[in-house]
Amino acid sequence: MDTIVFVDGQNLYHLAKDAWHTNPMDRASCYAWPSYDVEKLASTLTARDPGRTLTEIRFYTGVPDESSRPFWHSFWLNKIRYLRNGGIYVYQGKVNRGGQEKGVDVSLALDLVQATHERRYDVAIIVSQDSDFSPAVSLAKQIAASQNRTLTFESAFPVSAGSASRRGIDGTNWVRINRAMYDACLDPRDYRPARR
Repeated sequence: MDTIVFVDGQNLYHLAKDAWHTNPMDRASCYAWPSYDVEKLASTLTARDPGRTLTEIRFYTGVPDESSRPFWHSFWLNKIRYLRNGGIYVYQGKVNRGGQEKGVDVSLALDLVQATHERRYDVAIIVSQDSDFSPAVSLAKQIAASQNRTLTFESAFPVSAGSASRRGIDGTNWVRINRAMYDACLDPRDYRPARR
């Protein structure tokens, strides 16, 4: 079964940080920054079912302006450059001064619907816990039904015993990423610029 993994980069980072970064003063912790390897995580989630083949990885994130948050601006540009060089599709949105992403969720949702219309997958794994994707999943199911196809939708997200929510995206099967799975998908590369 052809599988596309859609990664909501900021959502994944914040969920992992909330789940396992217990000491906010520990900047060396792998949970204090987006330390996940996108390709490893996508492959791990796909391989949970041996009948699945990972055909596409799509990564979505907002990037703050250099003037407002130079450290994070550099970090995300470094990570994005590596992902693009590895053949991963990247949507680069913006993060406003208040910390809100602009255009990211809409782009992921539209791409999910378009890929459904184009019959590009049998399984869609959305790495996010964001309930804003529920309408897109619902529409994708309607499109698939009109094509006489039944698709599988999963939402995968980090959780710990202390996580505020253990719910995934409505209309999807929920895949809870535990600490061991996340740690097995850490990126050995460090995209962080040197702090001044």
